[in-house]
Amino acid sequence: MDASILKDAGFAPVDEAGWRKLAEKALKGADFDATLISRSDDGLEIRPIYTRRDGALPLAHSHAATPHAGDAWTVNQRRDDADLSRARAQMADDLENGATGIALIFQSSAAAHGAGITAGSETAFRKTAAARAAAPFSLRLEAGFVDRALATTLARALGDAGAEKATVHFGLDPFTSALSGTYGEAGESAALAKTLIGFGFSGTVLNADGRLAHNAGAGEALELAIVAAALAENLRLLDAEGIAPEDTFAATSLCLAADQDQFLTIAKFRAARLIHAKMQTACGISEPKPAHLHAETSWRMLTKRDPETNILRNTIAVFSAGTAGADEITVLPHTLALGIPDPFARRIARNTQVVLITESNLAHVADPAAGAGGIEALTDALAEKAWEIFAGIEKKGGLSAAIASGEIKALVEAARAERSVKPIVGTTLFPLKDERTFTLLGPLAPDQNTGLSPVLLADLAEVAA
Repeated sequence: MDASILKDAGFAPVDEAGWRKLAEKALKGADFDATLISRSDDGLEIRPIYTRRDGALPLAHSHAATPHAGDAWTVNQRRDDADLSRARAQMADDLENGATGIALIFQSSAAAHGAGITAGSETAFRKTAAARAAAPFSLRLEAGFVDRALATTLARALGDAGAEKATVHFGLDPFTSALSGTYGEAGESAALAKTLIGFGFSGTVLNADGRLAHNAGAGEALELAIVAAALAENLRLLDAEGIAPEDTFAATSLCLAADQDQFLTIAKFRAARLIHAKMQTACGISEPKPAHLHAETSWRMLTKRDPETNILRNTIAVFSAGTAGADEITVLPHTLALGIPDPFARRIARNTQVVLITESNLAHVADPAAGAGGIEALTDALAEKAWEIFAGIEKKGGLSAAIASGEIKALVEAARAERSVKPIVGTTLFPLKDERTFTLLGPLAPDQNTGLSPVLLADLAEVAA
């Protein structure tokens, strides 16, 4: 076929009013709003078409100057195997083949999902610290509140190993840890945070974490509101220790889940940056600095049926978080809902990020969604809704009070109940008739997260079971 015949076959330009007229004609009398306007789980309106937003500026991220990652985000890989010798071999393989960060997942953490390593001895920490001193990878600590003494041990081990300027994220988070029934003394956590900040590591010390609420069923706005409320609690707590607000902001990671809803995930991470900047302005900081965003792929979206579909879901989640400016991303292996992942599943989790960075070059453009009408509208709507929920939490005494009163639990339970009746293609609709078997390194231990509320820990696994 001669391509020249396509020269005059293009579509004439049409504005939004012209597009709507054509759409209404195609609807043949059906109501436009009822047919073409959808709503998110938070009730946010999602229209079928938007105009470009002129003058929109890219939202800055904080990982461009990270020495081990260049312009790319940190490719985190979980170290969660209780077999220490096997875990060390896994870590070495990950770092040799593309990972630029290691997340130490302890059994007491809400991020363990039935896996996780035990506290171990100081010798084990010194080996990890020595490995970190020899190679410039980022280190994230995912431990329950009761294991916070581990943070000091690790910090001292890193210092002894000559890695005083290492990128370490200690993950202190007494407030959202309380959602899982893991309580501790807030003042003790503040003193520990002050001690860890004094070590001078280039990472963060505190978490403002929405992942537990997300995996229990919360919508995007509630997840963001809990993150903002946790950050506000940290600000008050460390202010009592004499730490300036700008130092608390710099020392805090915002942790969010990334799922298979591409547009909402992009908007959620961008909204987190807007909320973070607004809170800095409210604290009198004249030049707000970008938040450090840690993304973890959603646990609740993993299916036990035909789990290879989780590879696609994880890919969309990583794409969304990466293009939205996440500073580090952790991918849950696609077979994690079935048991301890084998080397193949771990490699797929790692390469999901590596391929998107090195072959798709996703990290080469800062905030590519800037100016896109639909994403900008979702970002603003999510930020406004989350701020409204956050303000309500603050009026009632803050996150600690809202957790103690049961209000947060009630909000999450309500969101979960509404979501659980929705069908899932491939799980509740058109499930695979004949399941394949998968190689696993061992079973999960669902009771390892001692004290976790069955409701708040729920990942809708019963829907997929």
